[in-house]
Amino acid sequence: MKLLYYLLALFIFLAFGLTIFELLLYNFHSPFNQDIPNPKAHTLTWIYLLKQKYITFIDLDIFSIHEKRHLLDVKRLFEKIYTIWLIFTISSVFITIFIYFKGWIGEVFKYFFYIGVIINSIFIIFSLFFIDSFNFLHKIFFPKNSWIFPPDSILIEWFPISYFVEFFILFIALNFLGLFIVKKLSNT
Repeated sequence: MKLLYYLLALFIFLAFGLTIFELLLYNFHSPFNQDIPNPKAHTLTWIYLLKQKYITFIDLDIFSIHEKRHLLDVKRLFEKIYTIWLIFTISSVFITIFIYFKGWIGEVFKYFFYIGVIINSIFIIFSLFFIDSFNFLHKIFFPKNSWIFPPDSILIEWFPISYFVEFFILFIALNFLGLFIVKKLSNT
């Protein structure tokens, strides 16, 4: 039975983590305390990445073809993550209802908390080697060198490494905050 609790808790935690990722993706678009050159184009780029329904190159002349290709790859990745998030979140609602009526909710959420602490601890370790982790993830998700740009690239200006560091720190912090809220609620 413990294995089932762990699997259910892991599934719910993945929905939880993906929800935080999606929340940040839709709300955190630039590094703190940084002026964005060409803010209108920056906003249009986010609309393209998150809201445009059809898949095509972005129609802004400020980007090189190399940047447009990368933005298209990013858009496709975001759409896959969104689909996975929907599946996990909807399934987790049904799982939570099921475990509530089975009387397993306390046990499953105890494991949810443990899994969350372990995964977030791993994230903290990754953050200590952020550049290496960043490069590794880009090598996994994007075609070879399609994500490497010259320093004067508009994408580098809009999304410097500090943006990704701040995004990751917020992601970890919100994960821990959510975990402790769940822990607090499950103890009452």
